Amino acid sequence: MQMMTEAQKADFKPVAIPLKAGYAAFHHPLLVHGSFANYSERSRKAFVLNVFADGTISNTDEPLLEGVPVIRKGEKMEGKFFPLIFDPNDLES
Repeated sequence: MQMMTEAQKADFKPVAIPLKAGYAAFHHPLLVHGSFANYSERSRKAFVLNVFADGTISNTDEPLLEGVPVIRKGEKMEGKFFPLIFDPNDLES
């Protein structure tokens, strides 16, 4: 809410999407999203997977994530931390 304009706040109508344990939700990265407070005695686990097209290049010389080697501006996003998870050429065989 801190990042929203007053007009955006006025239009903001949250919609709950209840998920069972082990289920996942997928959404666009620009979608305003979050979760309600966890009042249980168990911790809430989360996993984030950012997916982008093969051939995407870095736009910065800054670290993208703590502990991940820098991929220099203009270099292809690839390697151990940015693996190719789907290759359409594999469908041809």
